[in-house]
Amino acid sequence: MLQLVGLAILSRLLPPEDFGLIAMVTVFVAFGETIRDFGMATIGLQRRELSHQQASNLWWVNTALGTAAGIALTAATPLIVGLYGDDRLYGLVPLLAIALPLSGMSTQFQVQLSRAMRYGAAAAADLGALALAVGVASAGAVAGWGAHALVAQTLTMAGAGLVFRWVATRWWPTWPRRGAGMKRDVRDGVGFGFAGLIETVRQNVDRMALGIRWEATSVGLYDRAFQLLRMPAGAITGPLTQVIIPTLNRTLAEGGTVDSVLLRVQRLLGFVIVWVFAVSAAIAPWLIPFVLGDAWEGAVPLFRILAIGGAVQVFCTVNYWQVVAANLGKQFVFFQLSTKILGIALLVAGSFISLNAVAAASSLAFIFTWPAGLIWLARSARQDSWAYLRTGLGLLGAGVLAYSAGWGVMTVFGPSPGLAGALVAGLVASATCACAASMSSRTRMEFADAFRLVRSAARRQPVRYRDAPVELVTKEQ
Repeated sequence: MLQLVGLAILSRLLPPEDFGLIAMVTVFVAFGETIRDFGMATIGLQRRELSHQQASNLWWVNTALGTAAGIALTAATPLIVGLYGDDRLYGLVPLLAIALPLSGMSTQFQVQLSRAMRYGAAAAADLGALALAVGVASAGAVAGWGAHALVAQTLTMAGAGLVFRWVATRWWPTWPRRGAGMKRDVRDGVGFGFAGLIETVRQNVDRMALGIRWEATSVGLYDRAFQLLRMPAGAITGPLTQVIIPTLNRTLAEGGTVDSVLLRVQRLLGFVIVWVFAVSAAIAPWLIPFVLGDAWEGAVPLFRILAIGGAVQVFCTVNYWQVVAANLGKQFVFFQLSTKILGIALLVAGSFISLNAVAAASSLAFIFTWPAGLIWLARSARQDSWAYLRTGLGLLGAGVLAYSAGWGVMTVFGPSPGLAGALVAGLVASATCACAASMSSRTRMEFADAFRLVRSAARRQPVRYRDAPVELVTKEQ
């Protein structure tokens, strides 16, 4: 909610052009963020046992990578300016690069909180940093800082996040030492790092291509639609990753299976995300101007197209959790290469047509990647991919019905539905989604089991199911 409030405030204080400039630079910052992590956070979470020295070594690796990425980004400023042909980026790139070493130092503090299952402390640190960042950016926007207000938001978020997580962990790294399993940790982490780098390219090539071929205002419209769409999903799946990976480790240690956890999580998480996207896409003609302001009405069709990919992306996230649990980082690199090339090609081609074409290419990439991942995991992790596909398709079907119902109501209310029309459409779409997704008693039982699992994981308690709907076997590490 705080993210949404911050998005609404800043979107009304700053024009789309300022957001477009930052989005053009954020493409390269995202590469730096991937490099400063490079799989070390994943390994820190994935290891069933992690000594203080191992965690300390990983902290130094992340800090060094973040510092190197920041220096490289600063040095590349003239190249980035030349790529986009906009001299205003000279004053933005070096400042945003400062966030990379700060994020690198913060990575393993976040891992420590997650491994200790101190999810409340982690959430408090994140919310505190976000609140402070939104306040600083809003003040800067009112003071006339323009795009630099968004730079201040990024730097405040990174700096405050580092301080708050350090205080919450009550942990401090020792000096790095050889041994302590470091070679194995780095070797395994590199696989996830390269896979993440490929994914970063696919996720950001759209804004890079738009920045090269289109003006900053168009990039800003696309970026806000993308961010507004990703915000609810990221607010759920990001923190949930910190819960799911330790929970999977505990389940495997107790003799359970990964599928027994992830199928239930997919049922509940998939429903929530699909419901959010279906309803918000249906009421987008009212929602976008209400949240962002009238200047952002051009983002409505982009938002609706991107919502399709957003609904599918949640199932790709579940696939990724299976990859981490099975420690398939090296194999994942080759899978990413084979699937993301198509997505990148579609996005680049779309940039030559229109903004809507780029949005459609982004959604098509997710639609292709999800079933491809299921096929690959069925072989690599002995996953019962048919069960995941069946559940996902059922939830997506419910989402289509919900969107159709909400869209129909909005059409009845006319081109200016207002708050009343949006509320009625949202309620009708929500009721349709709930009914379609829980038609059978078996499905309702699976929802209850999924909720019980997530609640028990958050409370660090063992979970007990009323009845296991499927008996599955997955490959242990």
